Order: sequence, then C-alpha cells, then structure tokens
Amino acid sequence: APFLLSWGGTMFEYLMPALLMRSREGTLLARTGALAVDAQIAHSKTRGEPWGVSESAYARVDAGETYQYRSFGVPGLGFKRGLEDDRVVTPYASLLAVSTHPHEVVENILELEERGMLGTYGLYEALDFSNEHAAVGQPAAVVRSYMAHHQGMLFVALGNFLNRRTMVQRFHADPRVET
Repeated sequence: APFLLSWGGTMFEYLMPALLMRSREGTLLARTGALAVDAQIAHSKTRGEPWGVSESAYARVDAGETYQYRSFGVPGLGFKRGLEDDRVVTPYASLLAVSTHPHEVVENILELEERGMLGTYGLYEALDFSNEHAAVGQPAAVVRSYMAHHQGMLFVALGNFLNRRTMVQRFHADPRVET
C-alpha cells in the first residue's frame, strides 16, 4: 500500500504527531502511521527481535559514563542510509502504537519484560542488539536508563488509548489550533 516515507524510518516520526493532533480518517497521512507499525513489526520478525525502533539512547557510553543517543530506523520506511544496521529497540516506540495495534503492543511489552527490560521505574530506555555493544554470549545489552521525554510520550499514548484521545481533544480545544 502507498505510504509516506520519513527521513529516519522511526516510530517517533510516524506516531508522535498523533499524540496531540487529529488526522482525517482514510487519508494517506492517517494510513501511513498504521502501515509504519506493520512494517516495523514485520522487520522485527525477520530478526527474531522485539519491535519499536526510534530515537533512543544505546549501549555506548562516553567518558562520563553517559549513554549516547541517536536516531535508529527501519529500512524501507526512511530515506536515511544504513538503516539495515540499526538494531536498537525502545519500549516507548512500540507503546506509541497502542491506539492502532493494542494487542501487538502488549505482546511486545511482555517480550521486552522477558528480556530484562523492566526496572524499578518501569521499562528501561532500550535494548541494543548491536554485536559491538552486547556482552559476549548475550544477544543484547539493556540500556538501564529512563528518559523523561520518552516516558512522557508513553504516558500520553496510554492516556489517549484509555481515555478516548483526551490529549488530542485538549490540543484541538485551543481556538488557534482549531483554526
């Protein structure tokens, strides 16, 4: 099916606007978000990994022991080169899809939990499947941090799902936005 390509093939690019903004049902823009989720799920199945690829911290630290951060995407969804090498999964990216793919999101979160992603304050930032970042004999490295802006998007997505898109309604209640 036809869909819009993004620069980086990330879930953030496709699903973050829907946290606050309406899109007319049946339009190319509205269909693209769900198709991007389908593509991410299909891509993850080819690798035997959970899904949810987006901007994220990953298992490389600087001299101050701070995790590094960059955009990760899925080939076929973005124009950026080298997306086939991206192997970092972040829970917030799959939770952004809870309104369109709730059953798949729950299954994915359960898989992430089985892989050690549940920490004291919720799901950790990311699971890095890159060979150079995982410990010897381990399939992936857990990025044991929490990013406030990712947790915020996760909460808004869940809130919209559970409360009939309350944040979208609030955003569009502003006369400037409605105009």
